[in-house]
Amino acid sequence: MKIRLTLPAQRAAPRLRALICALPLALGASLCHAQLRADNPAGSMIVPPATSHNVSFSLSPDLDSADATLTVRVYPYDDDGRVIRTAVATYRHKVNGSGRGETIQTTLAGLRAGLYRIDAEVDVQETAPLARAQVNLAVVPKRTTPTPHDFGVDTHFAQTTDSPALILPLVKQAGFSWIRDEMYWQQLEKTPGTFTFPARYSDYLSQAVNLGISPLIVLDYGNKSAYPALFAKSQFPDTDQKRQLFARYVSEAVKHYGNLVKHWEVWNEPNFGEISYDNYLALLKVTYAAVKQQAPNATVISCGGGGSGGGPGADCATAIIDRGGLNDQDGFSVHPYMPPNPPETGYKAQGAPIDAVSIPTTWPYLKDFAHDRPRKDGRTLSVWITELGWPVNPKVPGQDEATQAANLIRSYLLSRRYDAVKALFWYDFIDDGTDPNNYEHNFGMLHHDLTPKPAFVGAAVLATTLGERAWNRALVDQPDVKAFQYGTANDTIIAGWTVGADSRTVSLPLPAGQYIQRDWQGGESTVTVTNGQPLAWRVGPLPRYLIPARAAQ
Repeated sequence: MKIRLTLPAQRAAPRLRALICALPLALGASLCHAQLRADNPAGSMIVPPATSHNVSFSLSPDLDSADATLTVRVYPYDDDGRVIRTAVATYRHKVNGSGRGETIQTTLAGLRAGLYRIDAEVDVQETAPLARAQVNLAVVPKRTTPTPHDFGVDTHFAQTTDSPALILPLVKQAGFSWIRDEMYWQQLEKTPGTFTFPARYSDYLSQAVNLGISPLIVLDYGNKSAYPALFAKSQFPDTDQKRQLFARYVSEAVKHYGNLVKHWEVWNEPNFGEISYDNYLALLKVTYAAVKQQAPNATVISCGGGGSGGGPGADCATAIIDRGGLNDQDGFSVHPYMPPNPPETGYKAQGAPIDAVSIPTTWPYLKDFAHDRPRKDGRTLSVWITELGWPVNPKVPGQDEATQAANLIRSYLLSRRYDAVKALFWYDFIDDGTDPNNYEHNFGMLHHDLTPKPAFVGAAVLATTLGERAWNRALVDQPDVKAFQYGTANDTIIAGWTVGADSRTVSLPLPAGQYIQRDWQGGESTVTVTNGQPLAWRVGPLPRYLIPARAAQ
């Protein structure tokens, strides 16, 4: 079938043009769908508050742009993490019509802290748009306070060519004091017995440390490139010869990077059904010895987050200890993923010593487990959550960007409340791809192009607001609504949220005075509490905070 157009689509009558633009691209509607894209440097859509911010959109050269207008609208996000469909600002630019394509920059003014969606469209005389594009902009105050000691995030510097100089300041801005990454054996020993140290490892590790971010590095995987015969059947070091070679790689890694890395994790998510706990323990023993010989004060973490269901019942640590490996580790890690369930309730456990995989159930159990099994030197094993996250998944109802942000913020608040883990690492910092239907592509707090999701803004505001305050008490602790107080009487905040999708009003008996109410984006308002009158506080799935006015100054 062929369709012949005798007029440029953007000059057709509005009804005809709308009809043409509705046709599939294969039938010729590409004439209407001129390319328009956000064209901004990576990372530039996360900015500190200022009088103005610039955002650019590029038009493709094939657009016949005579009489065309580029309209840019700015939409804020609401308390529930949804875009408010009333623009706070609108900008219009005349397209030059040269046919060479152009980049048009818009200067946005007067934006308070928060997340915004910037929508752009090209049209002719306000008829149906020829093209649309959108991008998120986060206005986040530049971090001046130290990041919380227990906030970590997984990065992929070992796997990608991502720029540490670009990404690590964003990691710090989001409030994280830890990154977790990897150091592949086959990258350090490409030929037998010869060790080289990739510049990208040194770059990201040194830059992280200079920013006050501690690296947790996973030592992992076999080395088929250097030892093809040994690793032909299995990548796991499951013989004495393979283990000794792995231990040599560990020794060289710690010798070279030990001034930057103080915490090492042994393997990532080992499949114990295939490799067996005995083989893993044998590798752990030689790895522990190799690390300690080079760096006696370094931390060696076992399990790699592996085990049944991510190990929330400490099945890996139990198996290692039962086999005599208690003193061949300084701590152990689990990966208690819960999607699509919320962190407060998780999911029902099967064949485990806990009845549910949730933060209120798993964290206390792991804390007691470690406390009840001291090492021979009297020290208690540290507990690490080295991966936990929720993806944005259009295939699952409710698993959207707002829900992801809510689960992230609440996970860190709950983790601090139960005080069981050395650090909780969110998986992960940046989306691994761009396919919205690929589950693994969408765990990031940033899109693949480094533009922000609500989770990034929520994490940054949480880190600034919570700081190092310890959990104090529960003001409300019902199945569907929480209000927790953190800090001391003279330095306190209150965080409140609902577990379901709906908002609720809770009654809080608070000391009289002025309070600053801060939402998940950092927007603030004043709340007054009078003597004898409890505060009727409206909260929703995305936490908000109350801070005594004297403490907020």
